[in-house]
Amino acid sequence: MKNTALFLIIMLSHGIFAQNSQFKIELYAPGYEKDSLFIGPPMSSGNVQKIYGFTTDVGPNVTFMKDFNTIKIKKNSNFKISGKIPYPQPVAISYYDAQINGGYYTKPLFLEKGNINVEVKKADDHLEYILHSGSPANTEYKAMKAQLKTYDEKLKPFQENAAKDIEAKQAFLQKYIAKNPGSYVAFWEIVSDFSQYGFNTSYLKSLALFSPMVQKSFSYKEFKKMMITENSTNAGGKFPEIIFNEKEKISGKDFPGSSLTLVDYWSTTCKPCIQDMPKLVALYAKYKSQGVNFISVTDEKDPKKIALAKNILEKNQATWKNYFDTRKEFPKKLNASGYPLQILVDNKGTIIAREMGELNAIEAKIKSYLEKQ
Repeated sequence: MKNTALFLIIMLSHGIFAQNSQFKIELYAPGYEKDSLFIGPPMSSGNVQKIYGFTTDVGPNVTFMKDFNTIKIKKNSNFKISGKIPYPQPVAISYYDAQINGGYYTKPLFLEKGNINVEVKKADDHLEYILHSGSPANTEYKAMKAQLKTYDEKLKPFQENAAKDIEAKQAFLQKYIAKNPGSYVAFWEIVSDFSQYGFNTSYLKSLALFSPMVQKSFSYKEFKKMMITENSTNAGGKFPEIIFNEKEKISGKDFPGSSLTLVDYWSTTCKPCIQDMPKLVALYAKYKSQGVNFISVTDEKDPKKIALAKNILEKNQATWKNYFDTRKEFPKKLNASGYPLQILVDNKGTIIAREMGELNAIEAKIKSYLEKQ
C-alpha cells in the first residue's frame, strides 16, 4: 500500500449542513515530529482532484497548496487544522518517506462538520488511524462498504476491469441512492470508482438519482461535466475540435484522408512516453502504407521543454505532425488526465479506441479495424 499519494476522505453523511461549515481536525501523529504530513485528494486519475472545493486556515506549520487542494502540515506531533467545507469532500493524509522514495497512506476515513479527533500511526507498509470522535458519515461508509465487499473484491484499482463488474456495483449503488438520495458517501464512492477503474456509462445513471441538494454542489456539477465529456469522447464518440493557436488545430478535416488516425498525447516529463516512442515509430512504419496516420499532441508550453520535445521526436525519427498544447485544450476537451494516452479515430472522426499507454491493445484495434475494411 505504498504510494506517493496518501489520503483521508472527508465527507458528511447525507450532507445536510450550511454552506462553508467550519471543521476542525486534531491529528495526533506520534513519531512524525520532524516530518510533514499532507491532507488532500486520494491518489487518483481522471482529474478528480479538480472537483474539490474547501478552504483551510494557514499558519506557521500549515500551508495550503491550492493547485492540488492539499493541506501541508509540518514538524509537530499534534497537528491542528481548521477551515471551511461547503459539503463532504474526500481528502487525505499523506506521508512521504525519502528512504523509499514513496509514501504511506491510511484506509478511507470520513471527516464531517465539527471536531474530528484522529490518531495516525505507521503500520508495516501503510498508515493506520484510530478515530476518537463520533462520525455518522464514517458509520454509514463502513456499513455501505460491508455491503459492497463482494463487488469490490472483483475490481482491481488502476487496472483493466470487466465492464460487467463495474456495472454490477453501480446497480447496487443505484438502489442505495434511490433510498438515500442525499448521501454524499455514495456520491464519492462513484467518484472513487471512476478514478480507480475508469469510465463507465452506468455512472451517469447513478448520478441522476441524487437529490437536488447534492446536484447543486460544485463537486457534483464538475464531476458530471467530466462524465459527459468522457461519454462523448470514448469509443463511439466524436473526436472534438482542438484549437492550439491561431494557425494550428485538430478538426474533422484531419481524418477523412486516412483509414485511421492515432492521436498520441504525451509529455517530456512522462518516462513511459519517451520509452515507448521507438515502439510508436515502429507501429507507424508498420501501418502507414495501409492508410494509418499519426498525430502527436505534446503537453508542454515552456520553451525549454518544447525544445526538448522536438529533440526527442527528431531523435526517434517521429516524422508525423506534432502540436504543442500550450493552452491546455486537450485535457479540457477530452478530460485527459495523464499520459501516454492514445486515441484511435476513423476517417469520419469517430473514436474507435482510447487507451492509456496500451500500445498492444491499440495495435490489436488497428489490425481488427483494417481487416474489416
